[in-house]
Amino acid sequence: MDEINASLGRRIFALRAAKGLSQDKLAEKAGMSVKHLGKVERGVANASIKCLAEIAEALDMPVRDMLDIEHEQDREKLLAELMVAIPKLPMKELQIVYRLMKVLAER
Repeated sequence: MDEINASLGRRIFALRAAKGLSQDKLAEKAGMSVKHLGKVERGVANASIKCLAEIAEALDMPVRDMLDIEHEQDREKLLAELMVAIPKLPMKELQIVYRLMKVLAER
């Protein structure tokens, strides 16, 4: 259960950051305390269904999208997979990946 809470917390944090919302602002929009939202984001609190629905509504997304944590991998595994895949790309695709990474790194 702890890993599920941690994954969900990281997902909520990432979605909040992607929307440019502070923890204070998301907590306010979701009608909960900043302290509780912080615990949910850190994965140390079990979030009720009602709490998850309120966070999803505040993020303007369906709960099912917010709960999509299956794709999550740890950083080292993801980097290792990229290091194996990138050298195999044809030059044209490698240039596309490079330009995309450059744009993302400038954010």
